[in-house]
Amino acid sequence: MRVYELEARYDSRASFYGKAHVIDHGNGFYQLQSYDTIVSECKGGKVTHLGKWSQTTTRHQKEFEKQFSN
Repeated sequence: MRVYELEARYDSRASFYGKAHVIDHGNGFYQLQSYDTIVSECKGGKVTHLGKWSQTTTRHQKEFEKQFSN
């Protein structure tokens, strides 16, 4: 398992300032952690959001989806 910061590639912000992390389980399964909560998952290029969150977390989810969905 590897954890790294979510890069802001598609968002207008320069960075998410350490508030969003990707958890790579090494088998094609990824999770997005925003602050201290797992908010999205990706398996086989299909992203699932695990609820509706704050405006900032929604930005993290949109970025995660653009980077990881097929």
